[in-house]
Amino acid sequence: MQKNIQTILILLLAPLVLFLPSSCKNTQAVTHTKQPSLVRAFINLVNVTDDKVKVEIQINSINQDTLSYFLPKIVPGTYQNNNFGKYIEDFKALDKEGNSLIVQKNGHNQWKIQNATQLNKITYWVNDTFDSEETHDVFSPTGTNILKDKNFVLNLHAFIGYFNGLKEKKYNLFIKHPSNLEASTSLEEILFENTDKTISNNDVDYFSFKRYADVVDNPIMYSVPDQVRFTVNDIEILLSVYSDNKTKRASKIMPQMEHVIKAQKDFLGPINSTKKYSILLYLSSSKSNDARGFGALEHNTSTVVVLPESLPNEKLNEALTDVVSHEFFHIVTPLTLHSKEIHDFDYNNPKMSEHLWLYEGTTEYFSMLFQITQGLILKEDFFERIVDKIEAAASFDDSVSFTTMSKNILVDPYKKNYRNVYEKGALISLCLDIIMREKSNGALGILDLIKNLSEEFGIDVPFEDQNLIAAIEEASYPAISDFLQKHVVGNTPIDYEFYLNKVGVSYGIKNTPSSFFIFEQEPFVTGYEATDEVIFTSDIPFNSFLKKLGVLEGDVLLSINNKKYTLKNIYDLFGDSNKWKIGDKITFRIKRNGKTIELTSTVIKPTVEKIILTQNPKASEQQKMLLKNWLND
Repeated sequence: MQKNIQTILILLLAPLVLFLPSSCKNTQAVTHTKQPSLVRAFINLVNVTDDKVKVEIQINSINQDTLSYFLPKIVPGTYQNNNFGKYIEDFKALDKEGNSLIVQKNGHNQWKIQNATQLNKITYWVNDTFDSEETHDVFSPTGTNILKDKNFVLNLHAFIGYFNGLKEKKYNLFIKHPSNLEASTSLEEILFENTDKTISNNDVDYFSFKRYADVVDNPIMYSVPDQVRFTVNDIEILLSVYSDNKTKRASKIMPQMEHVIKAQKDFLGPINSTKKYSILLYLSSSKSNDARGFGALEHNTSTVVVLPESLPNEKLNEALTDVVSHEFFHIVTPLTLHSKEIHDFDYNNPKMSEHLWLYEGTTEYFSMLFQITQGLILKEDFFERIVDKIEAAASFDDSVSFTTMSKNILVDPYKKNYRNVYEKGALISLCLDIIMREKSNGALGILDLIKNLSEEFGIDVPFEDQNLIAAIEEASYPAISDFLQKHVVGNTPIDYEFYLNKVGVSYGIKNTPSSFFIFEQEPFVTGYEATDEVIFTSDIPFNSFLKKLGVLEGDVLLSINNKKYTLKNIYDLFGDSNKWKIGDKITFRIKRNGKTIELTSTVIKPTVEKIILTQNPKASEQQKMLLKNWLND
């Protein structure tokens, strides 16, 4: 490995001669200067040891005595600290003669190098995250996979860091990979002359980045190629699939993706911020040594998607439609429209924006709205998704200011509310959409507002957090800013019935029978493997029995009527509760905030309050017109 890396370095430092490609690989011929870039990174995917790969970072012209190297604590699009430095081992800083320099590690993510004027390179080994998800909280699409000779998911922020003060410098990246694996990425591969006959040109990929933010923004997946390329309007789409059992193929998934992205482009109209988009789909076995955090992470020109390989084809298409559509709409916000906190993201001392309702909420709402306006789902399906959002949002503290929560999303007590940006955040955008329709007599919606804001701001023109609502009012109506000040900056709960009535949608509630510990296949409890505990969740509102008993989200169930429950016998809950009789005395022992307490009540018939949305048959002509313009009905 060392010999090969040195050989490539010699080539880099010499004038490069371009050659014509001999295959159809996605390449770009560029003119190189004789001066090397400041930061050069090498990742070796061939010599894998214990699911670890070696990384070498070379740097020149350092004129300071000490220099710090960082791996990110957090990356854009995520709302928790992941500390990717925890997956780094055997970190070394070396001078030109190969002598070690003194390195002091500070915390998880910083390495402080002494005598940095002598620094030539650093080396270290990187562990992956997929095979150890039981012991950490790194969301799979944000993490990494190292599966020798089969698959590598390279979220580059976990492999390549940055030097303090040098994040804006150019990066050159070389990846040595097994000859049977091919890179899937939106990056353009750059050609270089190779005079070392022992190295195949197809075994080394070369990419270049203008700055560190571009490194973070461009994931790569290596696997035996299962790719399809297609064009939607003027966007080139790459769909790359890794399925270990080869039960899912890109060619079979492509028609649905093409259909969905075409509908998204038709929905967006003239909004267009990318000419290329890659969907990197990793299908997991869901075993203990594989990814189990299912979803996606957005990037400007790509998304990394992780889903279970076991999903039936129909369910896989449904999941991809929801997940990919959400991530694709992120090309609008925050990847185009965003605040300075995101534009100048601090990977180790992050300052979060106040406006997660805009970045995640509007994106989630668009991923619902386009499906009804483009005829992908029925009106009743759209109403049901609104109901799901209202019910999910009800499980969070509705008295918290959304801007305050967003600004402090990484710390207690706010971080437990991060999922609400996808629930209430989408509902905020729904209400704004209805207000826009009402004030414009049906002509304009929230998409028009986003278009107007994107003309004022953009990829290179971020807004100031505190000035956004004023800019929104200027681009729309005072009623929009009044709503935001009252319900987003302020903490007044939203009356969804009031806004839905404006478009002729009736809002009703009925009590629906429920089981004691599950409703419509959604359990009120979950198992936590690390402690073998049974914990009450709030993914859906609790039924009347659990509410009467006084159960709260996060309570750990210890026993019921002296029978102990753990993860090992969690399914006994469902069978045992079927034997309870109405009126029987029941005693739960639970652990709450570290203290054991008893909750006693009598058994009642459990019901769940179910929201029902229907089109009002007595709606006025104005309401009918607004509904038609809102949903393209």
